[in-house]
Amino acid sequence: MKQTELIRKNIFFFARFYTLVATAVMITVAVITGSLVIGDSVRNTLVKRVNERLGNTETVIFAMNSFLDEAILSRPLLENARGLLLMNGFIPQSGQLLPVMVWGTDDRQIERGTAKVNPRLAKELNPVQGEIVLRLPATGLVPSGSLFVTENYTTSLRLSYESILSPEEGGNISLKNDQLLPLNIFVNRQELAEILETEGRFNLLLSDQLISRTDWEQTWEYHFSGLKTNQKEGFTELTSERIFIQNEVVERICSNHSGANRLFSYLVNSIENEKESIPYSFVTATDFYQNQALASDEIILSDYAAKRLGAHVGDRLQLSYFTSADLKTLYTDTIRLKVKQIVPLDELVADSSLSADFPGLSDVESCTDWDSDLPINMDLITDEDERYWEAYRNTPKAIIAYNAVAAGWSNSYGSATAVRIPDAVPNLSGLTSEMFGLQLIHPREAGLAAARNWVDFAGLFLALGFFIIISALLLMLAPLTEMLFHRRHEIAWLQAMGYTPEKIVRNLWVEAAPVTVIASLAGVLLGLIYTSLIMWLLGSLWQGATHTEGFTLLPEPATIGIGLIAGLLIAMVTLRITLRRTIRKKPPLLLYLSGKGHTDGFRLLPVRW
Repeated sequence: MKQTELIRKNIFFFARFYTLVATAVMITVAVITGSLVIGDSVRNTLVKRVNERLGNTETVIFAMNSFLDEAILSRPLLENARGLLLMNGFIPQSGQLLPVMVWGTDDRQIERGTAKVNPRLAKELNPVQGEIVLRLPATGLVPSGSLFVTENYTTSLRLSYESILSPEEGGNISLKNDQLLPLNIFVNRQELAEILETEGRFNLLLSDQLISRTDWEQTWEYHFSGLKTNQKEGFTELTSERIFIQNEVVERICSNHSGANRLFSYLVNSIENEKESIPYSFVTATDFYQNQALASDEIILSDYAAKRLGAHVGDRLQLSYFTSADLKTLYTDTIRLKVKQIVPLDELVADSSLSADFPGLSDVESCTDWDSDLPINMDLITDEDERYWEAYRNTPKAIIAYNAVAAGWSNSYGSATAVRIPDAVPNLSGLTSEMFGLQLIHPREAGLAAARNWVDFAGLFLALGFFIIISALLLMLAPLTEMLFHRRHEIAWLQAMGYTPEKIVRNLWVEAAPVTVIASLAGVLLGLIYTSLIMWLLGSLWQGATHTEGFTLLPEPATIGIGLIAGLLIAMVTLRITLRRTIRKKPPLLLYLSGKGHTDGFRLLPVRW
């Protein structure tokens, strides 16, 4: 009988033992392969998610709390770049406000009055039909959250649903540093800009080119970020379309011009003395007024304010105002000042840029129409205050020293509302885009590195499956040992015929090899099924551990091969060691027997195991 035929017959004869051995091998290979494939699938899903989020984008330039003029897109470096408006928004849904990312874009063929959504938002709004109402921040160019500016939302953007923008079309675009699928809605950029009063501007630039910081700085100019120069009589004034000029910009301008004059327009709660009080007045802090430096404890009053307070030069006054270092908690500060000078109100009116124009405050018809997040007590406003507002609007009633209040009035958005320099041509060298809050990012490299070096799920699940593997190997030993017990006579005869223990072990090992190989292949298939289940759990019930969703089975052929070979080697080595230890530890006895009534010769008496 040929050896292959003998192996086949033995396998079938001892099928009940080999079935258990095969089960143990299959479980071992399944756990090893499944764990490795889980690591591949998680990593490849995250890589796929990065590519899905970025599309062909290689460089992102984001204007933090500011905007870029769309004229910059005409520069050769940005000929293939896209300018977008990116906003946080809300959509009323089932009695709640659903937070969404609003993308104002020109390249998605979105008509005015319509919107496209990504698949996840479509699922949240299921069924998507009829009208979509967007609530958007209404602060426009002025940074949302700054003092004197409201954060109210408007429902004026009403859109009809058009279609779903698939991930392949860029529907899942996201700049957030997480793997959760975003809730994206895409609208016409021009329409969104009109609602936000940011026509001709965008706050996000995407390019399919890898733009270096050097090339970007050579392309960018300060006026693209809203810094404006205005020629006045005897000086040049620098202002920002976002009202506040960033602190680094102010410092650079002042370092370039020794005679720079910083201005900060502010709404104070009161100007008062022991006799009278004027509520809610605009006051301007400045380094110089009419070429005269102000001491930190001095104040210049308009003749209107002096008359109303009954104040004279040398009198002491008190200013109270709100401050908020973190723009979250309001505090009331006060300073005591001495009247240095009283000037005609017409003089302050003539200098129209002494006060900044705050949306919701400067552009209303009466004081009671002020729209601000500040807790303004309208009961304190008198008819006299309304008459002043009607005639002079936000003309300051007083001038104080910049250094006296700069620390309290400045915020994270800026430390001045204007800077005046004595030169006709300002020296603005040294200004960089970073000073204006522009962030240049190469997201793909960082995103792919984070995805590939994320939590090692292969090692994690191998560690979790370690005891399953040990249990499977123990399961293999039990039927194998029992099978050897039932084959003790066969093993004894082989030894009697001159077979060494090592050769017997090799024959039994070769006999078990087909069972192990077939079981290993089945284990790979079981491992892929196991991985599919884990991927579903990671994207649903276990989403809290991964902070993402939509995991898919994405194995690499090499990983499957490694899992198969590793599991097969462990099983074959375990089989070999078990066979060797069992056979060498319990050899059969070969006894020479002779006696009356028996034929002289050898008689095999196996030991009872």
